[in-house]
Amino acid sequence: MGKAERRRRGGQPGQRSRRRISLTFCDVDYERGSRAHGRGVAAAPPEGWLIGRAGLIHADFDGERLRITGDELITGTHPASALVNALHGKQLIVGQGILTADLRAAVMVTSIPSQVLNRTIDTLAFAHRIRGGPFPTGCNLDDLVKENLGEMRRKLRYPTSAPGLRPGGTSGMSPDRHDADPREDAALVARTWEAMVTTRTLAWGAGKPFWTHHDGDTRPGTAAGSADLAAEHIAELTGKQPQAEAAEWAARIREEGRIMRPTTPSINGLLLANLAAAYIPVPEPVRIIADTLQAAGEIPSDRVLQAEDLYMACQYLGTQQNIDVRHRSATGKKLTKPLREPVAWALWQLTHPEWAATQRHWRKEARTTATGHIRLQELKREREHIRGRLAALVG
Repeated sequence: MGKAERRRRGGQPGQRSRRRISLTFCDVDYERGSRAHGRGVAAAPPEGWLIGRAGLIHADFDGERLRITGDELITGTHPASALVNALHGKQLIVGQGILTADLRAAVMVTSIPSQVLNRTIDTLAFAHRIRGGPFPTGCNLDDLVKENLGEMRRKLRYPTSAPGLRPGGTSGMSPDRHDADPREDAALVARTWEAMVTTRTLAWGAGKPFWTHHDGDTRPGTAAGSADLAAEHIAELTGKQPQAEAAEWAARIREEGRIMRPTTPSINGLLLANLAAAYIPVPEPVRIIADTLQAAGEIPSDRVLQAEDLYMACQYLGTQQNIDVRHRSATGKKLTKPLREPVAWALWQLTHPEWAATQRHWRKEARTTATGHIRLQELKREREHIRGRLAALVG
């Protein structure tokens, strides 16, 4: 190799050129209607969520500095498969919760090639493992950004116990977060990853207070802290060796009967994981209802529903309904009336995104204006009328 070639690659005479790697950093937003909110309502596991859109940040890393090369907003009628397709072929994929949440939601409606998993790094799972302990407290993106970058994350967190919201409600991402661009969080993940790799240190926050009880010893939760990263940790973060959690992906569910940590073990999560799109046939009972609605003009005649649409409709349901519909689809059973009506409403929402967008707009306006409040009440009455009409068709 000549001097000109070494200069082109950034090398110096007598020195070994650094290994440049290409990365894609990912953040995912979800549809709110697929998640259980409200007092006394258990949050749905990631297998019960529905991907709404995703933000990608593309970058190169030369061993010392991360250089952003582009960005991408993933949206449209099939955001999950569009996301997987966008990630396929990338040298290294990094996301905060991408293994522990994002891909667990995606696999419920579309297949995920092993090549994607083999090149994926979950900074949440990584931070949780380095910090140690039974809970990922202090390892969410807010804490990692604060402790490793010295900044505050702008995007609001949406509490799972927010009052006034109930499972099976209207679709649409959280009204408090819908205007946030997921590429902003993807950029924060990129900068946090860069800080961990270049400083060889991971710092975590105290998180929310909690109490543990073990062998009669009650004590407060873990405080903020930090740890030096060993060579094998850096190799994992830079793709020189697979992340442990990515390698465990299939074995945890199909062989060990467990779901990906760090999340609270959930029997519903495990049941849904075993009813993912790759493991059950296309839900024909859902297609029958879709055909009925389309014949009645409730679904646009030019909308051709693909298998992913039918799986997505299941994700609009409550957790137990989702399990029941998928199980009946796998065993060739018909849907009962208590299942047919929510499936019909899910299909209608899926094929009328403009209605959901309108409701999101007026829900936001209702907080500050009388006109918004009046219009929101009108939309609620319209929703009940639509649901009654659908119930009559499939009842």
